[in-house]
Amino acid sequence: MEKVLKFVEEDLKRLEESIEKLVTTRVGFIKEIVNYIIKAGGKRIRPILVILCSKMCGYKGEKYITYAAIVEFIHTATLLHDDVVDNAKTRRGTSTANTIWGNEASVLVGDFLYAKSFELMGEEDNLEIVKVMARTTKLLSEGEILELVKTSDITTKEEEYFEIIGNKTAILFSAACEIGSILGKADPDTRGFLKDFGYNLGMAFQLTDDILDYTSYDEVFGKKIGTDLKEGKVTLPLIHAIGQATEKEKKLIERLLNKGNITAKEFSKAFDLISKYGGIEYTSEKARIFTEKAKTSIMQFPPSPYREALLSIPEHILSRRA
Repeated sequence: MEKVLKFVEEDLKRLEESIEKLVTTRVGFIKEIVNYIIKAGGKRIRPILVILCSKMCGYKGEKYITYAAIVEFIHTATLLHDDVVDNAKTRRGTSTANTIWGNEASVLVGDFLYAKSFELMGEEDNLEIVKVMARTTKLLSEGEILELVKTSDITTKEEEYFEIIGNKTAILFSAACEIGSILGKADPDTRGFLKDFGYNLGMAFQLTDDILDYTSYDEVFGKKIGTDLKEGKVTLPLIHAIGQATEKEKKLIERLLNKGNITAKEFSKAFDLISKYGGIEYTSEKARIFTEKAKTSIMQFPPSPYREALLSIPEHILSRRA
């Protein structure tokens, strides 16, 4: 990923400047929270997809920077809302906005970012992109709501889990790539390849994230491991284990999912069950399959520095530790 970051270094500098300028509001409090969460870290992977895909499709204009910022604003809005729903205390090793300013402020600033994103899209006047992002934000909301409905539900099926992560994560990756294809006036097949690339990349990203929640060290991942279990999130490593567990083991998992505040010893019990039934390995293999699908889509394009940069992202996702 370092090579990709170096490759788009100048674009990312322009993106940061653009973000600063585009958050126009008379309410200084809004800007304070937005700047705090946007500058809290992250690799800007979604905006990078807008940048690389637009250039790979031959776009020569300047609007890709604005659209990259819009995608980052929408992503940031989802983080603000997610942290309130999850009652999260830290993200990327720093205190969440809701911990500092409260839930009300976080929700309202998230709403502001959604509204600002659509205002900016209205100014750019590209109806196709507006349609894509309207559908994307709807599916993002549906994914978060379905995840909430399935909280602590040990009967959650693998298909339901994939629907949740497809909507709450993969759909924004897909939209970022599709925006690039629209800017480059790509034909329908090309647009479809990039949509698929982004979607499969996003699926692999979330699967890896869910593995890291059980395996990463706190200082690497930037949040406490076991957060998903504590919040009652039934992710694939756990779903796979539950599918093979005894009734006694299922009751233990259900109790831990509903407890809310688990101890390190209790987390170890859950992790031991996941290990016993190969939940991490199973999820890793699913992530690998999605990355292979993503790479297949990108290989439909002729060789270029942009294609090579995009091809390297799936491998980074598989090997990521944060």
